[in-house]
Amino acid sequence: MILAFAHPGLVVPDLEKARQFYERMFGFKVINNEGWENAPEVDQAIGLNNSASRGYLMAGHNCHLELWEYSAPNKIGPQPYALGAQELGIRHLAFYVDDCRAECRRLEELGGNTLGEPIGSDEGGYVVYCRDPFGNIIELCEIPSPDEDPTRLPGVSRLGDFAP
Repeated sequence: MILAFAHPGLVVPDLEKARQFYERMFGFKVINNEGWENAPEVDQAIGLNNSASRGYLMAGHNCHLELWEYSAPNKIGPQPYALGAQELGIRHLAFYVDDCRAECRRLEELGGNTLGEPIGSDEGGYVVYCRDPFGNIIELCEIPSPDEDPTRLPGVSRLGDFAP
């Protein structure tokens, strides 16, 4: 039986910079330091050889987020900035915000950048795609309709109780 969605995991080139960004931008808090080196059992689980990484599990408003910085093996894939929103795979993390335009400005002040301009309306909310300081795409969106209100999801009874 599936119990819940656990977390997305982001691999970043600078773990401390990423932690600070996600703490300051979205109010995530570190709840666990994680990592390994010379751990064949971890390599077996993740499908790598001779891997080494350190990371954080962070708690946010209604989700967890893992951040990882690998020191081994060497990276061979494209950088996140090279991938657009149309590429296959997980392309963005979406966060509900109360004021899309204000949070977009705050994201830029914290080292991220916008990919476009917020679009929408006062009635249906605004939305914009951005990038974190490492190139990962982030969607900032206001709740567009009562059907998408996260308090309608099982296990979420209200918003705004998480103090950053």
